Amino acid sequence: MNSWNKLLMLIFTAAVVLLASCSSKQPLPTEEEKQAAKTQVPCIIALPVMVDLKADKAYRDQSAAKGPNSALHMELELQENMRRDDNSGFPLGTDPQSSDDLSFQTAANLEKGAGYMDQLLQEALTGTNNLRFLSQRQLTSLLPETEIGQAALLRSIRSKLKCNAVLVTTLSRYVQRIGGNYGVDSPASVAFSMKLFDTSDASVIWSATFDETQASFMSNVMLAHKYGLKWLTVEELVALGVDEKVAQCPYF
Repeated sequence: MNSWNKLLMLIFTAAVVLLASCSSKQPLPTEEEKQAAKTQVPCIIALPVMVDLKADKAYRDQSAAKGPNSALHMELELQENMRRDDNSGFPLGTDPQSSDDLSFQTAANLEKGAGYMDQLLQEALTGTNNLRFLSQRQLTSLLPETEIGQAALLRSIRSKLKCNAVLVTTLSRYVQRIGGNYGVDSPASVAFSMKLFDTSDASVIWSATFDETQASFMSNVMLAHKYGLKWLTVEELVALGVDEKVAQCPYF
């Protein structure tokens, strides 16, 4: 009887995963749509991934308000334990909830995530003939000397590089899981946006957002086709997001 129940459960699980994979995927652009989009936008400049500390702080404030089982609480507790074990000569007992400490660690995590996203985007878009990536140094050389703001930068890129669109990717959350592949105290969480701007008038041609904190299979079977049956690392989750959004954009 137990074997029969297990078989029924496996069949039910497979059916749910199949239905989820069929129903929740967004339609991808056709080759004809891609060709028309590339004709409309023949040249795209991709800026280095930027970070948004304000959005990350809002997420952390919201997580902290949920109590001792929140991702933020566990992260702070882990930091405190690391300080207790520190033999490096730095003073111990620093308040783990210090806003300065938290801001520094948050900024460091986001910068690390932004660097990793840059690599992912370049790998995902290798061979895209109408797109070129700028390094941070190249971007700095294009910043206008007399004007400040996004519109001025877009005008500078249009004037100097003769490109009619700029891809701006902003990472606002990059939280590592606490745990392993098959059991976590806190899951990975990632949020980023991608916007393609017209350099002539700073209008948005295309945009996409990815904002996900991995849920367990039992709490959200509709996402099982994305995550599989293991808990993803933050690197795996952001890679999933980049692949998903790049595939949905007709301009690449």
